[in-house]
Amino acid sequence: MKKSHKLLSVLFLTVFSELLMAQLKAFPEAEGFAAMVTGGRGGDVRIVTNLNASGTGSLQWAVSQPGPRIVVFAVSGLITGDLHIPHGDLTIAGQTAPGAGITLVGHMYTTYGNDTGNIIIRHLRIRPPDPDAVWPANQHDAIQFSTANHIMLDHIDASHGADETIDFWGGASYITIQYSHLSFPIYDTVNGWTHNKGVINHRPCLDSGNCQPGDRPGGHISILNNVFTHSRNRTPALSVGPAEVINNITYNGREGFVHHNVAEGEFNIIGNQYVAGPSISLSPFWFDPENPNPPIPTTYWLQDNRVDDPGEYVGVVQNPWDDASFGNSYTFACCGINSDQFNQSGTFDFTADSDYVAPQVHDHNSLEDRLLPAIGAYPHDVVARQSILELLQRSGHWRNYRPANLMAGLTATTPPLDSDDDGMPDLWELANGLNHLNGSDHTTIMPSGYSAIEEYINALATALIGDLIFADDFDDQP
Repeated sequence: MKKSHKLLSVLFLTVFSELLMAQLKAFPEAEGFAAMVTGGRGGDVRIVTNLNASGTGSLQWAVSQPGPRIVVFAVSGLITGDLHIPHGDLTIAGQTAPGAGITLVGHMYTTYGNDTGNIIIRHLRIRPPDPDAVWPANQHDAIQFSTANHIMLDHIDASHGADETIDFWGGASYITIQYSHLSFPIYDTVNGWTHNKGVINHRPCLDSGNCQPGDRPGGHISILNNVFTHSRNRTPALSVGPAEVINNITYNGREGFVHHNVAEGEFNIIGNQYVAGPSISLSPFWFDPENPNPPIPTTYWLQDNRVDDPGEYVGVVQNPWDDASFGNSYTFACCGINSDQFNQSGTFDFTADSDYVAPQVHDHNSLEDRLLPAIGAYPHDVVARQSILELLQRSGHWRNYRPANLMAGLTATTPPLDSDDDGMPDLWELANGLNHLNGSDHTTIMPSGYSAIEEYINALATALIGDLIFADDFDDQP
């Protein structure tokens, strides 16, 4: 072959590979508005080798490195301290932590006001300590990504926020939270920590009615297949559409879906389950835009939402305006909201947005059996197990639930041999046609289109959930 032909072939293969990778989802199961986030794809592999809060080999060191990076773990257990993510193009693959997974006993946050983005985080637990002078109660979020964008949170276990559990307030957009477990926000009347709430997303410029080109847009957010327990409300609070809340369970809260801010846009609320608990009376939806000037620029599609509130309402809600029994049990709208905003012909179609992948919608009847074994970071720790148990038993109450030993029931194990320190075990590389002594072949494009390191971490995450046996997760309840 002539040199020019060889060059053309190389260029063609390079362009083809780049186009293929550009069309790949974050990982095969990714859905919603952040489904196409690339994270650290194509970048360096950073291996976490210790559980220190900082320093070489720590998780903080790994996420602070410049450029695209994929973070994997050669250790598992507790990391005590906050995690600041200074810049994007990042994948944190918590599913690689051997045996016990990773629990961050601290806050995870990006810099407020910075446009940090393109981040994938999977199978990580975030359980901050009580509020203090550095993190007072009104700023105390487990995850604070207020001005971030293009964020995929998958199988996250977050708890112990004294403000929000997850904060996307400052105009953050293109977000998916999926298969995650948000439990036990702090409720402590002695200290006045009673803002036990779930997830918030808002576009602050709406408050003044003076949004300008370039203002952070908010919205473009998907809340899919998650479980919320013991949050008073904001499960979630979304004020900006397009947005979707699909196939989630919320237990022992009051308002499930709310705005709690000036609102605009289109909202799909489909196939969720709202379960009453002992701490407060339930009101599944509260449509409460704080818009200063009617008409309210919001529209809604509700379908197949189940309410389990014995003595008040047990059944499936389609359009709440058309359900006399539901309307007799709950006040569900205020502030100028009217029935015309709910009279849509079907689900809002967001697929014109190239970043969006429509989620599979499941029947509400399958939620508990399908989600409870699979939500959150694996393996489930003592906090997650207690939360799930209380949901199953319809028990528990709002409180500051802090087990003495967050490692109870978890066992750290030895990582598999990785001779070339590229984040992929020798046996996996050999089984997949790679060279276990070549530390640069993690960027090899596999038949799936993903790079070799992505193929490995994706398969590991899929196997964690695919191999679950429901009963085994409750053998040793706290």
